[in-house]
Amino acid sequence: MEVRAYPRLDILKACQLISLDIDLLSSEMLEIFIRSLPEAFGRQIVIHKPGTKQLSWDEKWLLSIIEVVSRADYDSVHFLIRSAVKRKHRREFLTIAHELWKISA
Repeated sequence: MEVRAYPRLDILKACQLISLDIDLLSSEMLEIFIRSLPEAFGRQIVIHKPGTKQLSWDEKWLLSIIEVVSRADYDSVHFLIRSAVKRKHRREFLTIAHELWKISA
């Protein structure tokens, strides 16, 4: 819920933050990931309030990518990224997904 109110984060800045040699908690990594989504998607994302019974397309996409990253299913990661992320941001987004995998392993 808090992340919805945070300012957007440039995807290149997000890559720089996660590439530093500091230990980020999984919640901090996920926050960086979510804050970079509007630029990656080329639009504002929709995240409903906690307790809402329906999921937006963006929430379903987020849950899917977190699940496939945690399973190290990189074919599905590539598919999900190609399905939503603008072409010019895909490489950076793969970097972020790889970092998410490292903390979930």
